[in-house]
Amino acid sequence: MQVQGFRAKSRVALLVVFVLCVCFAGFYDLLKPVSNGCTMTYMYPTYIPIPTTTAVSPAKYGLYLYHEGWKKIDFKEHLKKLSGIPILFIPGNGGSYKQVRSLAAESDRAYQGGPLERTFYQEASLTPEEGGEEIDVASFKLPNQYDSRLDWFTVDLEGEHSAMDSAILEEHAEYVVHSIHRILDQYKESYETREEKVLQPLGVCQKV
Repeated sequence: MQVQGFRAKSRVALLVVFVLCVCFAGFYDLLKPVSNGCTMTYMYPTYIPIPTTTAVSPAKYGLYLYHEGWKKIDFKEHLKKLSGIPILFIPGNGGSYKQVRSLAAESDRAYQGGPLERTFYQEASLTPEEGGEEIDVASFKLPNQYDSRLDWFTVDLEGEHSAMDSAILEEHAEYVVHSIHRILDQYKESYETREEKVLQPLGVCQKV
């Protein structure tokens, strides 16, 4: 009887140890640190309004050019210097035009400071244990400096829920088409303004 009781207690003890091991293994998987390749993004947004023709587009919508920086700038002078690659950010259903800020801020940082360190791309990717692929960072061809700046434009669609109403979606589509034409016109205006400034005749002084 004592032997049988000892065996029963041993089985219970082994079962408890097994359950505890399984629990500890599960907690370890949940609590173990995961490699994080993210870096903090700091933004100092300024949204420069681009004038549009209200007769063509609804007055409630708006078109803006994003500028990164905490210093106050002259909007008109800044628009005259437009010479980068235009990108138009269109918010989704119920979205805000200000959601462009993280993308625009990071692209501005990349233009000013160049690509990130190669190790960042290694850390930001999934490891084979996490379901990713092995990446040879040394094979990456990264320029020392990007040639062109990205000019981020964004449309303010008043946070309307276009997914719920086809009429609203159609209005948004029409305004986006108008915004694209307006952006192209703005680049033309900026270029012509710079050309006029270069071609201005210089005063000639004659010595009598």
